[in-house]
Amino acid sequence: MMSFFWCLVLLECLFVVAVLKINVGQSLQRPKQQMTPSKSHNDGDPPPLPLLNINKDTLSLSGISAGGAMAIQLHVSHSKVFQSMAAFAGPPYYCANANVDVALTSCMKDPALISLADLIAATTFAASALSIDNPINMRGDKIWLFTGQKDSVVVSGVMAKTLKYYENYVRNSSDIMFINSYPAEHAWITTNAIAKDCGYLGEPFLNDCGFDAAYSLLSHNLPFEIKGKGTFNESNLYQFSQTIYIIDRLPSDISFNQVGYAYIPKQCLAESTQCHLHVSLHGCEQDMDTIGTAFVSDTGLNEYAETNNLVILYPQVIRSPDIPYNPKGCFDWWGYTGVDYASQPGLQQQAIMRMIEAITGPL
Repeated sequence: MMSFFWCLVLLECLFVVAVLKINVGQSLQRPKQQMTPSKSHNDGDPPPLPLLNINKDTLSLSGISAGGAMAIQLHVSHSKVFQSMAAFAGPPYYCANANVDVALTSCMKDPALISLADLIAATTFAASALSIDNPINMRGDKIWLFTGQKDSVVVSGVMAKTLKYYENYVRNSSDIMFINSYPAEHAWITTNAIAKDCGYLGEPFLNDCGFDAAYSLLSHNLPFEIKGKGTFNESNLYQFSQTIYIIDRLPSDISFNQVGYAYIPKQCLAESTQCHLHVSLHGCEQDMDTIGTAFVSDTGLNEYAETNNLVILYPQVIRSPDIPYNPKGCFDWWGYTGVDYASQPGLQQQAIMRMIEAITGPL
């Protein structure tokens, strides 16, 4: 504890491991919170998430940009829980080192500055301090990574570092799919009608490159054959209260919206039908106030949910111009909610995990 104290006093954390000592030191002082909602549901609010019959051995993640970074953080932190992860333009785990300037430079524009040795050391230290699961759990996981050749926001070299990071942990190279063959700008790739041209940069950050990314990531990452897509049914897109999954604070305190979305095919509401849960995380400037329901409706995941008994959970972040400072509505991958953002005690991670357990039951 003395070394942790003097790090705070002197504000000297020159190495990644030292930074993680601060993170973990703060985490270990915090009492463990139960993964149950803390607030009661009011009749005028959106309903809570339903408890469903979910296969707990097939839990999967996906995300784009900041959502990709959060998907990676969740996967590494909770590797006992998640069996696969897919990311578009997502920097490697703990890339930002709790520093927004590092996030905006090394982790987006200048990948030569990313030290994989430091990130692997940080992962090892966090696991030894029990703030994340043992990374050995990832050895048999499926990883799907996409980078656009024309991505000017998170350049392809950053995703090459993400690939190298995962190659350090995943046993079989065939379990990692790395796609870099499309002239895409910074976007989730989908064939849905709302999508812009492949090389377009801008809202809603959904681009059509003639490639069905939803099918590709689901078929690679899930342990069963993916059937052809069905039809999106708007009545199966449910709004739920995120407030009840955030303990002792308002959603806005961690830059979360009061509501989130879940796509639940009708058959998955039946107790007799076992379904699979997939958590998908939007990118910066894909929040509801900016693009409405475009992300939760048009990534292409919902169509496959209909025919493959998938439930898609879409947590939602908001823009926050003051405190916490999150002006573009990004999931936290640089520490705006606290230094433990990338580990299990991270406030956004805890909220998302409570949402997941509301659907699956205890994990």
